[in-house]
Amino acid sequence: MTLSQRTILIIVSTFIALFFILGVSSDLILLKSFATLERVVVADNIQIVRNEIEESYDELLAASLQFRPIVSAHRYASLSRIPLTTLQSNHVDLVICFSRSGQVMSSLAAAGDLLKRSVESARQFAQLTDIALLSQKTPDYPLSGLIILGDKPLQLVITPFPDTDLLLMVGRYLDRNEINRITALTEFVLELVPVSTERNSPAISAALAAVTRSEENPVQVVDEDTVVGYTLFKDVFDRPALFAKITEERLLYKQGKASIMYILSALFITGGVFCCVMLFFIRGAILSRLATLTQRVFQITTHGDISARLPVSEHQDELKDLAVSINSMLESLEKAEHIVRESEERYRLLFERAPDAILIIGMEDDEAGRIVAANQAAAEQHGYTLDEFLRLRIYDVNTAESNAITGGIFATVASGEWVTAEVWHQKKDGTQFPIEIHAGLIKIDGKKYTLGFDRDITQRKITEEMNHMHLQQVRHLNDELNRNANELAAANNELEAFNYSVSHDMRGPLTRISGYCQLLLDADSHLEPGVREYISRIYESEVWLNEMIDALLYMAQLTRVEIVPESVNLSIFAEEILKELSLECPERTVRTRIEPDIVVSGDSRLLKIVMINLLNNAWKYSSGKCDAAIEFGVVQSESGLKYYIRDNGAGFDMKDAGKLFRVFKRLHNSSQFAGTGIGLATVQRIIFRHGGRIWAEAEPGNGATFFFTLS
Repeated sequence: MTLSQRTILIIVSTFIALFFILGVSSDLILLKSFATLERVVVADNIQIVRNEIEESYDELLAASLQFRPIVSAHRYASLSRIPLTTLQSNHVDLVICFSRSGQVMSSLAAAGDLLKRSVESARQFAQLTDIALLSQKTPDYPLSGLIILGDKPLQLVITPFPDTDLLLMVGRYLDRNEINRITALTEFVLELVPVSTERNSPAISAALAAVTRSEENPVQVVDEDTVVGYTLFKDVFDRPALFAKITEERLLYKQGKASIMYILSALFITGGVFCCVMLFFIRGAILSRLATLTQRVFQITTHGDISARLPVSEHQDELKDLAVSINSMLESLEKAEHIVRESEERYRLLFERAPDAILIIGMEDDEAGRIVAANQAAAEQHGYTLDEFLRLRIYDVNTAESNAITGGIFATVASGEWVTAEVWHQKKDGTQFPIEIHAGLIKIDGKKYTLGFDRDITQRKITEEMNHMHLQQVRHLNDELNRNANELAAANNELEAFNYSVSHDMRGPLTRISGYCQLLLDADSHLEPGVREYISRIYESEVWLNEMIDALLYMAQLTRVEIVPESVNLSIFAEEILKELSLECPERTVRTRIEPDIVVSGDSRLLKIVMINLLNNAWKYSSGKCDAAIEFGVVQSESGLKYYIRDNGAGFDMKDAGKLFRVFKRLHNSSQFAGTGIGLATVQRIIFRHGGRIWAEAEPGNGATFFFTLS
């Protein structure tokens, strides 16, 4: 295939691919946009219908307020005083007067029938009675809603009579007349579909599922020509009762498809014309000149004359730049040839003057093992002059041990691999020294040679021996560290055994002491006051000791729990904890300031325990302040971020700060502030496990500030 044919194929293929991509993207993006817009329009239309139906409750409420004076004037005995024309003018189908106990006092239907004719069964009558009883939940406010009475949707409003136990119910059926009225107002084809508790049509089931997913007004595409919108009405008992459904033609979607087809047709015609023009231009203006350049380059390549040059066109375009570039390349080749000659001279100097020994050793025929070339460093390394060294064979400078492995090294090099090894050589005076060789295969004029780079590693060997001694010391230290780790594991096992003993062996006697004390206090009411006081103190001490055991076990558990690092928002923890404290003590008023979005990395369970203990402390020790304030924030210091919790409570003397984080150490009397004395010790262990530290600054009577950092 010629270049012209490939160019034509590329242009046509590119146009077809672009047209296909444009068509697919239009179908996926534009049609999707039209479909989305269509759904929005239908959802707005069904919302209009919903608003129109819900406005009926305002009309029924107005009618109820209009009927109430008429009924009140006749002592609520009968609704017959309300003219039927008034019911009809207000679009009211049913009026019932109930007692709050659900008893029907009187009723009136729009057609003049009694309640028993308008309500077809006892079950329907019971529905109305249940709704009347439901209104008792809001005795001073109107109750409005929808019910399915039999198979008829009924809108109703129930209003109370002031200063009586009577209720007035006003209802309107959503019958064909009402649907026609709404259709005439909104110009949408409206249909009301009841929701069954047992079986619904697939469309209604899909709409109900969409509403369950919080889609307020679901829209369903029926086919290419029709789209349907739904809105759900619930009955007064908040159960799905009725779907209002409108059906519309997909005019917007069809217009979008037509517009896309017009655009694609125009693009196809325009692209075809563009392709033809481009092909004509490329063939006449580019390909013919490119063929001329190709022929000239072929001639230069055939004759190997890099001093020849291509003709340069007068037209300022890419082909002229190509010809100039090729000529520049030919000039560069000429310069490169000159540079290669200079490079050969430089490499010869590098070979001769390199500080490491470089040897070229023959591998074939009479040259096998002979040193055919070497630099001055190789001769000096072995104590020879260069002429003397070039008369030797490699076996002459190897020690006996090195000669034993030389054959294997040559065999590996002959296979094409580069070899790195350590061998021993001997100097002219017989002195032996270690060298590191790096040897590989080279070919010169078709013959195989070994190129070797030799480096004296005497000093490195001395260093390695020293390192070996240091390594032995490190191993000894590691053994000692392992012993310490084993001792630590044994201590942890002993701690586990102690925890088990505390949690099982010690609790039994404490429980029995507590039980016997309680039995003595409950069984014998004639105990002497002093004896009763002693028993009470024993019981209180048992409770206190039990709490101490629980606290110790909890703290021991925290030191062993595995830390799972994650992103933790301390501000959210602080808000939740302070909210819970406010609910527990609603009588207290505490000003709080929490810096938002303080996010750290750590174990969320352990860090929440830190926040709970510190904020509980702040809440507890500020309880004596009428203007208590608690603050949580973060400050930047030279060493990093410092998080703090500050209160304006009791505070403490800084000379006692060293006792803060000790187990069972308390700076205040337990009768003044309750506690076990283990919370801050727990906080310190958690902070230490997160690679941080904790400290406090305080002043008696002016509150305290606890600072902590995290790794």
